[in-house]
Amino acid sequence: MDERIKWSNLSREKIAGLLAEKGYRVSARVVEQLLEKHDFRRRKAFKNEAEKEVENRDEQFKNIEKLVEDARANGNPAMSMDVKKKS
Repeated sequence: MDERIKWSNLSREKIAGLLAEKGYRVSARVVEQLLEKHDFRRRKAFKNEAEKEVENRDEQFKNIEKLVEDARANGNPAMSMDVKKKS
């Protein structure tokens, strides 16, 4: 991953709405122009193997959730990454 790339998974409309809640009325187009000016990119989801059924998927995610909760309960930060196999 290129650390110089800044990204958001929020839509331009969502960002404009959140700014409006803070008292800054801007259009989605202005948000788009500002993000482009400051080199932000829209995060894109990977779809290649996402639909494949994985055995024990629910147990895997429940285990991850428990580990994250335990870490936070102990005052530690937690980060979970979803990694896909490249073919």
